[in-house]
Amino acid sequence: MSKSANVAVGVVIAVAALGTAGAWYTGTQLDGVLRDSIDNANRQFKSSFSGTDDSMSVELVSLERHLFTSTAHYRVNVQSKSLGKNNEKIELLFVDNIEHGPLPFSRLRSLKLLPVMASSNYEIEKNAFSEKWFAMTNGAAPLKGSASIGYDRATEGTLQLLPLDINDKDGMFKFSGLDLAVAASADAEKLKITGNMDNLQLNVASEQGPVSVELHGVTFDTGGTKGASGFYLGHSNLKVASALFQIGDKPPVLFKDFVNTSLMQEADSNLSAQVTYDIGMINYNGKDIGASQMLWKFGNFDVASTQALLHFFQEKVQPQQQAAAQAGIPFKLKLSDADQAKMNADLAKLLNAKPHIELEKISLKTSNGESHFSLAVDLKNPGPLDQPPAEVGRKMIGELNAKLLLSQPMIKDVASLQASLNGLTDPKAIAEQAQGASDMVSGMAVMTQLAKVKGENVVSDLHYANDIVDFNGQKMTVQQFFSMVTSRLGGLSTTDQ
Repeated sequence: MSKSANVAVGVVIAVAALGTAGAWYTGTQLDGVLRDSIDNANRQFKSSFSGTDDSMSVELVSLERHLFTSTAHYRVNVQSKSLGKNNEKIELLFVDNIEHGPLPFSRLRSLKLLPVMASSNYEIEKNAFSEKWFAMTNGAAPLKGSASIGYDRATEGTLQLLPLDINDKDGMFKFSGLDLAVAASADAEKLKITGNMDNLQLNVASEQGPVSVELHGVTFDTGGTKGASGFYLGHSNLKVASALFQIGDKPPVLFKDFVNTSLMQEADSNLSAQVTYDIGMINYNGKDIGASQMLWKFGNFDVASTQALLHFFQEKVQPQQQAAAQAGIPFKLKLSDADQAKMNADLAKLLNAKPHIELEKISLKTSNGESHFSLAVDLKNPGPLDQPPAEVGRKMIGELNAKLLLSQPMIKDVASLQASLNGLTDPKAIAEQAQGASDMVSGMAVMTQLAKVKGENVVSDLHYANDIVDFNGQKMTVQQFFSMVTSRLGGLSTTDQ
C-alpha cells in the first residue's frame, strides 16, 4: 500500500513538474505567437479594405509574462466614415488574460484535456469611444470571448456581443446579442465560423421617411479551406426566420424563412460557385404573396486572372468610383496605357477559359401556380478590345440560353391580391379583375408572337450560338432578331395608342 502511494505521489510530482516546465516554455513562446497572429490579421485587413477609405489594424500594446499566466493589452485602430466623424481614427482597447499550457486550469475545469499552448479570455476595455457601450450593458464588457491556441498554431474560440438597447434622437436600436464560434488552422488555411442572433430592431430617419428593420432568428455558418485563389472553398449557410422592412408610409414587406446557401470549388486552376436564395413566404401589407427562389451558377473562372482583375478593381477602379461619388460627378474610368494593357491581358486570359454565368432559376410560386425565368451565358475571347463595342459584345458571347414561363394561375393570384390591396372587396369583381390580368398577358403573347400559350402557361424560349438566334423555334440572324422584336413591340405600342 505504501509502495503504491509512493508511486502515485511520484506520478503527481512528475506531472506537476512537466506542467510547470510546459507553462514556462509556453510563456517564452507566447510573444512570438501573438505577434505572428497579429501580423497575419493585419495582412488580411489590408487586403480586405484595399481600394477603400476604411482601414483596420491591431497592435500589441504590452505583454506581462508570469509562470502560469500572462496579460496582454491590444489596440485596434479603425478608420471608417460609418463610425467616426470626418473619417477620423477610432481606438478600441482589449485586455487578454492568458493561461499557459499545456493544461490551463480553465480547460481542465471544463474537462477539455487536450494539451494547448495557451488559453485566453479577452474583453473590450472602456475608453472614450466605447464607454457608451458599457453604459448600455450596466458596466459589463459589451464584447468578450475566449480562445485556445494549440501547439500546431491552430485556434478555436468564442466571441459574444452582449444585448444592446439604444433609444435617442437619432432613432432606436435594439439588439439581443450575438454568439460566434470560430475554429481556424495555422495561418487560417482552414476556417469555420458559426453564429446566431435572436433578434435585431432598427428605427431611423431617412430622406424617404422613417426606416424600420426587424430581424428574428438569424443563424449562419461559413468558412472552408483556402484555395490557390485565396477564396475559402466549401459551403456557407445563412438562415433568417423573419425579416421585416418598411420605409415611410409604404406598406411593410415581410420575408419568412429566408435561406442563403453557397458553395465554392476550385479545380484545374478554375473557380466554380453556386449560390441559392430561398424565401419561404413573401408577405406584403399583411397578405401572403408566395414563395420565391433564385439560383446562380458560375464556372470556368480562371484563378490567376480572377485574382488579378479583383486586385485591379480594388486598386485602380474603386478609388476612382469613390472619388467621383464624393465629388458628385459622373464616374469615368481613367487608366494609364500600362494599366489599360494589363487589364486587357488579364481579361483576355479570363475569357480564354470560357467562363459560364447562369441564372438557373428565379421564380415566384403562389398557391395556384409558379412562374420562372432562366438565363445561361458562356463567354469567350472576342479578340482585340479596340473593336466597336457592339462587335466586342457579339463576339464575346459563345452561347446563350433563356427560358421564360408565366403561369396564368399565378398571375390571377397576384392580380387578386393587388385588387384586394386596392380596396376591392367583392369576390366576383376580384375574380373578374384577376381573369382580365391573365387574359391580357396571354393576349399580348399571341399578338406580339414573342411568346406562346401552352395550356395554362405563357412560354418563350431563346437560344443563341454561332451568330444564329433560335427564338421559339424560328432561326434568324442577330440583326433579324432585333428587327423582329423592335417591329412587334412597335406594333403593340401603336395598338395601345
